[in-house]
Formats: sequence, C-alpha cells, structure tokens
Amino acid sequence: MVITGLALQNLRSHISFTLKFTSKTTIIVGDNAIGKTSIIEALSLLSTGNSFRAGRVEEMINFEADLARVKGIINYESEGSLAEKDEIEIIITRSEVNGKKTQYRLFSVNGVKRRKKDAIRKFYTVVFRPEDMRLIEGSPSRRRIFLDTLLSMIHPEYEVTFKSYEQTLRRRNKLLLQVREREQPKTSLQYWNINLSRYGEILQKYRKDFVASFTGVEFPVNFEIEYDPSIISDKKINQYLDREIAAGHTLVGPHKDDIIVFLTQKGRRLRLDTFGSRGQQRLGVLWLKFCEIEYLATIAGNKKTLLLLDDILSELDDESKVLALSVLKNYQSVVTTTDESLITEIQKHSEDSIVVRL
Repeated sequence: MVITGLALQNLRSHISFTLKFTSKTTIIVGDNAIGKTSIIEALSLLSTGNSFRAGRVEEMINFEADLARVKGIINYESEGSLAEKDEIEIIITRSEVNGKKTQYRLFSVNGVKRRKKDAIRKFYTVVFRPEDMRLIEGSPSRRRIFLDTLLSMIHPEYEVTFKSYEQTLRRRNKLLLQVREREQPKTSLQYWNINLSRYGEILQKYRKDFVASFTGVEFPVNFEIEYDPSIISDKKINQYLDREIAAGHTLVGPHKDDIIVFLTQKGRRLRLDTFGSRGQQRLGVLWLKFCEIEYLATIAGNKKTLLLLDDILSELDDESKVLALSVLKNYQSVVTTTDESLITEIQKHSEDSIVVRL
C-alpha cells in the first residue's frame, strides 16, 4: 500500500472528510458534483504539490473558508519489514492567515514544516481523467502538459528548469516587443537568449529520453511515437531573431514542441490524430498512459505508484475498459465512477477491493 489515509478540510465541497485505504483498489461511487474528483485531486496534490485542474491553487479552497487542509498517511512498508510512515500535510491559503501574509501552500511532514521539494515525491501518481481522451486529437499544448506533468513530478531538475524556462520566455517576449517598438536595444536580449537556450536544451533532453522509453511497452495495438521538437540552440535563436522581433514573441523552443502518435495497420503507418478513428484514438491515449506507468515503474517501482482513474470507464469501449482495468492488479488504485453497475466489472480485475459510497 502506498497511502493508507486521507483527511480533507474545506477542500472544494469537502468541509470535513476522512478516508482509510484498507484495500489495494478503492472504488468510490457517487453522483456527479459530489466530490469524487476532489478526492483524486487531493491525492495528486500530496504527490506533486500541484493541482491538475485549478489554474491557481487557492481555487481548491471552499468558498466560505480562508484555508484548506489536505493530509495523507504515506506507507513505505516492504515485504518482510516493519512499516515506515510519513504524515504529509498541505495547507492551502489565500495568501493570508489570521491577518498575516503567507505562502499559498504550506507543507509539513510529521508535523514539521518543510519546503515543497522536501515534502513531495514521497510517492507518485498516474491520473487518468475524461479530459485525457482528447490528448491525441487536441492541441499540442495538451501533449506538452502530458510530458511536463510527469517529468516535473519525477525529476526535480526538470521542474526547476521548466519554471526557469517559462519565466525567461515571458521576460524575453516582453523584451522582443520593446525592441520592435524601439524602446530597448537589440543587445538587451543577449542575456535572455543565452538562458532560453540553456534551459530549453535541458528540457528537450528529458523529453527525448522520456519518449524513447515508450519503445519497449507491451500493448495489443501497434502504436509508435515520435518526438517533434522545436530545436533550440544559440545558432537557432540567432537565425530566428529578426523574425521574432517582428512577431513580438519567441518562435522556437520547447514551448513549440509536440509528440505524434502513429498506428501501424496492415503494413501502413498512419498518423493517429489525422487518420485514426475515435476508438483508435482512445486506445492511443490508453497506450500513452501505459507508457507513463511503465516509465514510473522503472524509476520508483510499483509499490510507490498510485493509480487514479477518475470516472474514465464510461468513456471507454469494452476493449479499452478491459485494458484499463488490467493494470489494477499491479498497483494500488483509486477508481471513481457514477455507475453502480461498473463495480462488479472493476472487482473482477482487482484481487482486493473496497467500495466507498459518497
């Protein structure tokens, strides 16, 4: 077991909520808008320190409260050894508590205040949501988020570099506009050019290695993936500089990257986003999630990975359901659904499960 307990206070619709995880698979059943996704969000928050659906983390706080608390009991027990546990707590604020300015997120481990980097990554999560179904057919930004979310969760260097790249990009874009309007000299870009190239090359190295790991993932459908980077380097920046000044924004770099999924069928290699059927595209999304799980397993091992399947079974056909549920036997999982009839089907694929009704 990765996580054995969860407590929420003033988190979205949950004024006070506790849940014990006593089985490998926890099936949470309830109507829409009752708070199932908020539980998934809270578990992901404990893993990453971030929300996967809030634009600003304070949006997670209940409207009538000043702060929210999320607390989890993380278990490091291994075969034949005594259990070791951590109690992780994240307090979310609106930047002020009792009239005093504070951070939006306050972290503690076993009652001791910690920095974010020392409180997260105690375990890892793979989240599968209905929104993911548009991963292949949607915009490149969706696929970049797919890359960035996992790599930031696993690799501290990636997370730090990604934030630095984003800050550099915003500053450089502002300067490009000023240079275009002759408010700043062209030389003012030099420092930001160097940093953009340096950070961008690190991000693209991680992304390239991540995508390369997909090759060995077993799946009943023959999918392949190509990383389509907008290569960044000092030479490329100099090559595009005049065009970027004219456009007023940066034209090359990781913020323009994409990944392309292909399906090989009857000897033909087809782009899934262009030529795949809706069913094939959804299988492609499922394959990407399998690749994400396998990548985590090679780094952290199965025991530290928590699968979070948030009401996705209703989005899948029968073949995809069986594939999605086949991974439950290998990982601790939390599955949410509005459909009582799916409980039996989920239980068929899990050797140890419990049903929680909201």
